[in-house]
Amino acid sequence: MSTTKLIRTSFLFFLLFTLAARVEAHKPNQNFIYLSIYEGKMDCRVELRKSDIAKVFGFDIGPGVVPDENDPKVQRMREYIQSHLRFTSSQGNHAMVFTDLGLLELNDGDDYLLFNFSMENMNPVPSHLEVYDQIFVEELSNHESLLHIERNWKTGVLANESLPSLIFGTSSPNQTLDIEEGSVLTGFLAMVKSGIYHIWIGLDHILFLIALLIPSVIVYRPKNAPKKKWFGITYNDFDPQPSFKTAFISVVKIITIFTLAHSVTLSLAALELINLPSRLVESIIAISIAMAAFHNIVPFLNKREWLIILVFGLFHGFGFASVLAEQSRGGST
Repeated sequence: MSTTKLIRTSFLFFLLFTLAARVEAHKPNQNFIYLSIYEGKMDCRVELRKSDIAKVFGFDIGPGVVPDENDPKVQRMREYIQSHLRFTSSQGNHAMVFTDLGLLELNDGDDYLLFNFSMENMNPVPSHLEVYDQIFVEELSNHESLLHIERNWKTGVLANESLPSLIFGTSSPNQTLDIEEGSVLTGFLAMVKSGIYHIWIGLDHILFLIALLIPSVIVYRPKNAPKKKWFGITYNDFDPQPSFKTAFISVVKIITIFTLAHSVTLSLAALELINLPSRLVESIIAISIAMAAFHNIVPFLNKREWLIILVFGLFHGFGFASVLAEQSRGGST
């Protein structure tokens, strides 16, 4: 198999593998409580599956539908949550104050309705919370209620949606939640981890980086070498790099340029010096992937690939900044 065919085949297999690797985190017979802990406040939500709501309350809420805030059904469900979920600490009771409703749409059409709320008497945030939780546990057999700390700066938790801190059942209605362990350093390290995680789950970043790194292991043939055509465009074919050293140096250059470009716009956006519409940023990121991939087939910027890396790397930084902004939302007192 030629080098060109090998690269194209490998890229296709990677794309198929990445798309197939997506899994659903929410499972049947479970509801979820998420806590986002900041300095002096706590943002929370309860996630209830609509099919479970139908079984317990008899409310048929169709796919993609969010009930009106003033609907008596919503009030009844909120009253149920308040009577089956309670938080106390050495500071006393922490009353739940409901805000807006949200929706988590799943591929199977059985959505989750999100009841967002905050808790009173949270300044300062206590080190331990006594939690009573029996949501749907008594009404539905083999049902569990899972409590997650979604965000907590001091313990270095960011965007945790898979690992529960507490699991409530019929035999465990009361449990203690420790929310104080950790330090600012662990929070900083968690932000670094979040950045790595964002690149890992971000198909756009992965595809762009792969498209950028492919030329690092090949060398384009001289201009006087036999030419090839693709859709009427004449271009030079390529061969593998002559040595590991030259390929490694090329990889280092690509990563360095992309990192610098990425960091510049990330800093500008984080400092709110430059803000671009998210639709524009995401559109340009998509164009960057297509252009980098096309350049690997038809190298129209032979030996000037750094232009693609630099220019489009700037926009990838804006994309990353929007994710960090969402993760740190609500962190101010």
